[in-house]
Amino acid sequence: MKTNNYIFVLLCLLATTAASAKSDLHYTVAISTDTIRIIKGHVNISLTFDLGERIIYSQHKRIITPVICTADRDQQLSLPAIVVNGHNRSIKELRTKQNAEQLSDTYVILTGNKQANRFISYHTQVDYQPWMEQAHLILRQDVLGCACGGLLEDEQIAKNNLLYIPQLRVSPEMECPKDFVQRKIQKDAFLIYPVNQTRLYPDRYGNHQELQKIDSAMNYVRFNPDYEIRRIDIAGFASPEGSYTHNVKLAQGRAEALKAYILKNYTTDPNLIAVCPGAENWDGLTQILVQSQLPYKEQILQIIDSIANPDQREIAIQHIAGGQPYQTLLTTVYPNLRKNTFTISYISRERTPEAARTLALSQPQELNAYEFYTVAHRFYSDDSDTYRRLLLTAADTYPDNAVACNNAAGICLTRGDYEQAEHYLSQTANEAFTWNNRAYLLWMKGEKEEAAIWWEKAAGQGDLTAKYNLKELEKR
Repeated sequence: MKTNNYIFVLLCLLATTAASAKSDLHYTVAISTDTIRIIKGHVNISLTFDLGERIIYSQHKRIITPVICTADRDQQLSLPAIVVNGHNRSIKELRTKQNAEQLSDTYVILTGNKQANRFISYHTQVDYQPWMEQAHLILRQDVLGCACGGLLEDEQIAKNNLLYIPQLRVSPEMECPKDFVQRKIQKDAFLIYPVNQTRLYPDRYGNHQELQKIDSAMNYVRFNPDYEIRRIDIAGFASPEGSYTHNVKLAQGRAEALKAYILKNYTTDPNLIAVCPGAENWDGLTQILVQSQLPYKEQILQIIDSIANPDQREIAIQHIAGGQPYQTLLTTVYPNLRKNTFTISYISRERTPEAARTLALSQPQELNAYEFYTVAHRFYSDDSDTYRRLLLTAADTYPDNAVACNNAAGICLTRGDYEQAEHYLSQTANEAFTWNNRAYLLWMKGEKEEAAIWWEKAAGQGDLTAKYNLKELEKR
């Protein structure tokens, strides 16, 4: 029983001694300087290692391995190791030829606890891989004792980010130009006139119902004090049976009749009303045929497409299948081709900031694009959420406004919402002021070479943010 107790005590002492040896080794390693750059598809790594005041004990072997790895260790790449042998350990390995086996994985083999071995200039190169953008650089340290037993296994993060992460900037908010957006209401009025006449009878043939379309559009604009009529366009269209010259004259006269109706019933400047030249409605016929299941429609469409002269075109259609398809057109299609189109163009006048504030979130379509910016700057400069929401609403309300869309894209980029940023940028015409944000988006999507090209283009146009971003790329 006493013998067993002695053995247990001895084992405890040995374990304590080993643990004490590990904690008393005083081996430290650090990187004092580093330069890590991407050059032509390679990661060039230049480091200066500081192996600490205690470089090596005589019987020990110290192995320091730099490792590039992701945080979850799913991806990792070990770099050539630095090996330091103590004096006695070096003699032993020369005898057993262990050094020769390690040369292929080793950057350098040092011997002895000499101060000349403390600072190691380290240079290597590896192929760039996309996962390295999120990689750490860690240092693994292993120390072997005189009997090849492991005295120390240590791992520390030397660099949280292996590659320099450029501090990129989206384009600053651009001033939204003070433009009054031209708004339009278009109505088709299928008015019926006496045969070969241009006189309009508002109360006959069901014309009253058709004229109500035009009346409603006029009154919608007239009765809103914030609207101002800028232009009224009227066009007349005839169905294409009979002489082309006669039909064009008839369509023109009927459009003039509608203009007279408007001038009679509304106080409107005649100079605001433009009557377009009359025309046979071949485009309308084509649209109806494409969407229909009428027999011989492909043959009719081919004639419309291949014969330029309207009268000859009509004759050719009349001869298809003994004239039956033409008769069908006369009775079922042509009545829908005889119409007047009415387009009223107007603007929404500028409101006071207070009035615009009321409409901004409840009736955004009533504001001009720049008025959203007025409201944001005047009332919500300290409320970033509402401020940004207003700028996004401006872009959503006016998708043709490139400045509003570029500003909205910038907001989405800063939020990391790259899909929505791409949506806003796709609504622009690729204007030069959008190039910086376009490059930023490409970079975040991993298309780094393409992004650099766009930043170069933007910088060439004097874009200061793009120039800054290019300087950031130079740090990689």
